[in-house]
Amino acid sequence: MLLAFRFCVATASLLTLTGLLLTGCSSPSPATGEAPATAGTAAAPTPQFPFGSRVDSLNGIAGHPFGQPLSAFSNLRPLPPTPGTLTRTYSYEGKEGWFGQHQAQVSTQLYYFLDGNFCRFLAIGNSTVLRPEVTYLFGPGQAEGKYRLFWEGSRARAAYVEQARGFGMEGRLDVLSKAFEAEQAAQAQTKLKAENAQ
Repeated sequence: MLLAFRFCVATASLLTLTGLLLTGCSSPSPATGEAPATAGTAAAPTPQFPFGSRVDSLNGIAGHPFGQPLSAFSNLRPLPPTPGTLTRTYSYEGKEGWFGQHQAQVSTQLYYFLDGNFCRFLAIGNSTVLRPEVTYLFGPGQAEGKYRLFWEGSRARAAYVEQARGFGMEGRLDVLSKAFEAEQAAQAQTKLKAENAQ
């Protein structure tokens, strides 16, 4: 009888331990939508991409957030429209701000507008001057090799690329609004549908 009692207790203990182990490994209950509770741990928040907070905080470039109307800008010269594009491009010719003060080293400074609102900035120039300013503005970025940096935020993205030009390196900074990127894609899709319907 004692042997039968020990067997029952051992079996019950084994079943209880197995149930606890399996409960800890099970997926969330579809009926409740809750994850199983584990001792001493809390659900970890979804990690944010670590290189996007500063590109999001600027949401454009210093002094000009994305979405700002063309009327808020000065010293812009319109470039001829490019057939098939939905944006208008303007070249900056002023001397204000960091980019204006470094016009000689960063000679290409382009502002793009979609429906009259600022949506993209492009700067091309001497990498020894441009790269330090880019990392000052956006932080170290996500490196892809030695000559590429990326910043991915929830509202904006930026990319910096260097390539050999002549006897030096040329840097290219491209900052883009994700909201206007989506709007531009939607407008391009509508335009394509209209063209295909004809």
